[in-house]
Amino acid sequence: MDNKIFLITQNKIIEIENDQLKVNSVLLKEKINDSTIEYKLSETLSEDQLISKAYKLCRYNYIQSLEKLLSADKLLVLTGAGSSKDDELFGGKLMCELWDLISTLNENGFNFDSFLDTLEINQTVKDLRDLEMVLSKAKLYLAFKEDAGITNSVKLIEDTILKECSFNLIDKSIHLEFIKKLTSRKTKQSRLKIFTTNYDKAFEEAGAEGSYIIIDGFSFTQPRTFNGKYFDYDIVIRENSRTSATENFANNVFHLYKLHGSVNWEKRSTDIIQVENPSSAMMVYPNSNKFESSYEQPYFEMMSRFQSELRKSGTTTLITVGFSFADKHIFTMIIEALNQNPSLNIVIIEPFINRDVNENFKKLFDLSKVSSQVIIIGEFFKDFVPNLPLSQYLNFNGTADE
Repeated sequence: MDNKIFLITQNKIIEIENDQLKVNSVLLKEKINDSTIEYKLSETLSEDQLISKAYKLCRYNYIQSLEKLLSADKLLVLTGAGSSKDDELFGGKLMCELWDLISTLNENGFNFDSFLDTLEINQTVKDLRDLEMVLSKAKLYLAFKEDAGITNSVKLIEDTILKECSFNLIDKSIHLEFIKKLTSRKTKQSRLKIFTTNYDKAFEEAGAEGSYIIIDGFSFTQPRTFNGKYFDYDIVIRENSRTSATENFANNVFHLYKLHGSVNWEKRSTDIIQVENPSSAMMVYPNSNKFESSYEQPYFEMMSRFQSELRKSGTTTLITVGFSFADKHIFTMIIEALNQNPSLNIVIIEPFINRDVNENFKKLFDLSKVSSQVIIIGEFFKDFVPNLPLSQYLNFNGTADE
């Protein structure tokens, strides 16, 4: 059976290695009645039983940690493509899957292999199916040479990305449960803030399903127009009077920051508005210019707020889901905040824990072994959410349980 890491914390590593379930590199043994069970693949212990035991042990440990971490003063979420990826439940695609799809296109004479050859893409990039590197080289190529063929090919690829990200959630229940559990907080604690590099509308759809109000930087009037000041607005309940000694904050409210744009954003003149079918969607497409684009509005506003939230005083928990940490500018914000803010903790949800997936993740992997600030959990988003503990203080309505 394949080796797999299920949990990494400062004090504990749970993994299956060489057909053995190990805790801190030691074979797990349990004494039941007069016999001792050794958790390794054998005639009496199947692969499924071994994996089931590993998940049970993993969840027991991370639930205990999360019960404390979720009560932090500030609760932040950062999601990437993995939070929308499940063919049966969600409908999103990973970058490597977009590569496979684009390689089959034959519109208007487009040939992906010829496109790659023109750009002199090496075999390593092809093997990794690194679409971001390809688009980066294409942008660089066009900066020095006019080429209608390459220009049209880039547009076709970007249009395909937009089309594939313009899906509706097949099942909204997982995202909705995630939102419900994380918004069940005391009113004195700050609102849940979700930051995402995804272009899709998964969290908007789930929020609408649960009748949530989403503060996303756009006006509450039509057409919905972006202005960073709207992130500072909140929703309070007024009863019989316009003034009150204490504010009665409404339940079912969260913030959403789309760091790389959205399938329903469009720029008209100097305004950025939300429309159902934009003529040209405002999205930071995958290429090396992402860092430069993050200094343009509205991306700069959202990136600045992400960095600010990470550095604020008071306890902060950041949960990342399906985020590879390949975006260097975002990774840099996180790692610097970890170094400067001892009250910041990060919980990484990553089903395939692989130290060598990229240089940035490698640093967090190594840090999780020596620092109490980083926990890595080897779960899919759809499996993590049901095990995510609800606040010990509040129910789904944001009120105290009796």
